[in-house]
Amino acid sequence: MADAFFLAGDRYHTAEDSFSTLGKIIEAAGLEVEYTTDFASLDAKALEGKKLLVIHRDGMEWPGGNDEPPVRWMQPHQEEAIENFVLQGGAFMPMHNSGWNYPHEGGYRRTLGGYWQFHPPFQKFDVHVYNHDHPIAAGIESYEIEDEQHFIWFDIDRVTLLTRSQEKQGREAASGFCHEYGFGRVVYLANGHKKSSHEHPMVQKLQANAVRWLLRA
Repeated sequence: MADAFFLAGDRYHTAEDSFSTLGKIIEAAGLEVEYTTDFASLDAKALEGKKLLVIHRDGMEWPGGNDEPPVRWMQPHQEEAIENFVLQGGAFMPMHNSGWNYPHEGGYRRTLGGYWQFHPPFQKFDVHVYNHDHPIAAGIESYEIEDEQHFIWFDIDRVTLLTRSQEKQGREAASGFCHEYGFGRVVYLANGHKKSSHEHPMVQKLQANAVRWLLRA
């Protein structure tokens, strides 16, 4: 039976980019991973017995085609399943765009601890460590990356900010944060639009540190 459930892939992001990079880091931590692109399969049954949930996809689908308005795919029973999973001790790793166009007043929003705002075009920007004392930031140095710089609201009163991104023109955003929720743990990391983003050495180290912290390893 798999230890981790990894949902990825959408209109703008290729599932294999994250499966072949972050997925290998999770496997190296000793977990057997169930990989899927089927968002409808994410429910309480899918999370039963799992230690870790990873989501790397946005909250939109285009059932009427790419020229029609999108709709949110996450349903109330999925929000409830994710929130209960974490409250009861599970680990949750929402990546990059996993706050984009999700329900913003319920269990998913509470569990993630933030909500996506916008991103500028794909470009080079810098990422700086904000909290050097946290285990997730161990060995992380400031780095330049070419990626989407995601801007996200975060609950400053209950999450720990780990890293901040800075646009070359100066705008800054939260780039990584974590918190404990009930008996479980959550880590959000913003980098990851393309495979090359995941392959950046500092991003890989951040991801590996995050997985260890989430699993209390």
